[in-house]
Amino acid sequence: MDNTTGVRQVQAAVIQWAHANGGAAQALARLIPPPETGPAVVVISELAANADATGLVSDFAGAAGAALAAFGRMPQSVHWFAHHGDFSSYDGAGAPETFTDVTVHVVDGTLRSDLTDQRLLPAAEAEVVRGHLRLEPVAVVLQAIAQAR
Repeated sequence: MDNTTGVRQVQAAVIQWAHANGGAAQALARLIPPPETGPAVVVISELAANADATGLVSDFAGAAGAALAAFGRMPQSVHWFAHHGDFSSYDGAGAPETFTDVTVHVVDGTLRSDLTDQRLLPAAEAEVVRGHLRLEPVAVVLQAIAQAR
């Protein structure tokens, strides 16, 4: 949040990467700038366009790398979340929004993250995160990106 105006400068991008399971993957990444203390937050939202084999959490490190390339942030300064909801599947109408806290490691200069580095937030905790982040709905952000092109 910019302390002089009270407006957060959230950056958003549709990221694409070569998924570790093979094939192309994409997601919506949003960078929320850091407060005066603490890390920036990156929320990566799974999009329905991904095939089941190229899901977000099965290659979160690949998605994180694509987000870093889009936003130019170092992984040590980022708190990562995977985000799912009815926008994540074509048959997901009415699916609740979920947030997964993800740890991304740098090993020999390569981003690493596996399922043991992920913690699905309980509903109450996810609600607190959602309120704190104040994210625009995925569909609204995707439409704004498309209109800006």
